[in-house]
Amino acid sequence: MKKAILPALFLVAILAACSDKKAEGIITYNLTYILPDSLRNYGSYLPTSATVYFKGDSVATVQGSDEESTTMITHRPSGYMEALLKSGIRKFAVEYAKSEQAAELPDLSIYDITKATGQKTIAGFKADRYTRKDKFTGDTTSLWFTQELKVPANFLTMAFKPELGMPVVFSTNQNGFITRVELKEVKYQPVPAGIFSTPPGYQKLTPQQLRDMPVEN
Repeated sequence: MKKAILPALFLVAILAACSDKKAEGIITYNLTYILPDSLRNYGSYLPTSATVYFKGDSVATVQGSDEESTTMITHRPSGYMEALLKSGIRKFAVEYAKSEQAAELPDLSIYDITKATGQKTIAGFKADRYTRKDKFTGDTTSLWFTQELKVPANFLTMAFKPELGMPVVFSTNQNGFITRVELKEVKYQPVPAGIFSTPPGYQKLTPQQLRDMPVEN
């Protein structure tokens, strides 16, 4: 009997050790925009995709190119959030206290989100349809959430309630700047070393210092 039990216990120990490993991988989203007339000329400069790197609870959300990009590094258990802003030779790192983070996220309190009928597969995950209604205008849009994707929330998704699942098709509206986000793919693989830390050469700014910087034409 003991000979039969020992291999089984050994297998359980192996599986437990594997489950303790931090899940890591890369998520890719497609981005499209609806812009107010005043910003329509800038549409061609906006990124068409976002790449999210995750390992455990550490997440880096990258939008842009090698020359110009915005990276948001988040760690929800500790409340850490930092923006890395790169434009040519100018590089800034801005760390946000918890009290300052809400201003950087879409305000979802103006919406009612309710479960609707409809289900479809998006990027290989079964997703349920939800309706989001603007409390002031009455406008409605459809959102899609999945319960099958278990990864930490990133800067694009962290404003949504986690009990709804992981949003896979959704939009955000910040001052009339509407960004539509759709999940493209998820790959479980090692992420680049140092992706969750500030690279050398970045000038540290406070959020207020960033807001006070003159806007370049």
